[in-house]
Amino acid sequence: MVWQVGVLLVGIGFLLLAIFASFILLNMTRSLRTIEAILSLTLDEARLALPELRHSLQQIDDMVSGVNDKFTAADRAMNATGAAITGWRDRVRDALGGLGRRRKSPAGQHREES
Repeated sequence: MVWQVGVLLVGIGFLLLAIFASFILLNMTRSLRTIEAILSLTLDEARLALPELRHSLQQIDDMVSGVNDKFTAADRAMNATGAAITGWRDRVRDALGGLGRRRKSPAGQHREES
């Protein structure tokens, strides 16, 4: 009779343990469903935002390309301006017969020009 009461108590213990475990699993299932809903909503929002983000990145790329083109054009203009100034200076020197060019002093005479 004693062993029967012991087996009954062990059975009741396993029953309580199973009920407790099922309660924990039920709560975990609810939490997982909540997490799934949150992730699904987040994924849907990301899908909606991607085309707009792609468009914004394309606009930024276009702006950067435009600025790069302007810098390239400015660099070419500076080079052309420098070449024009150099050419003008050479033409003036040629027209004036070489005035303003440094003349080599004869050997032995060293003159400092300031």
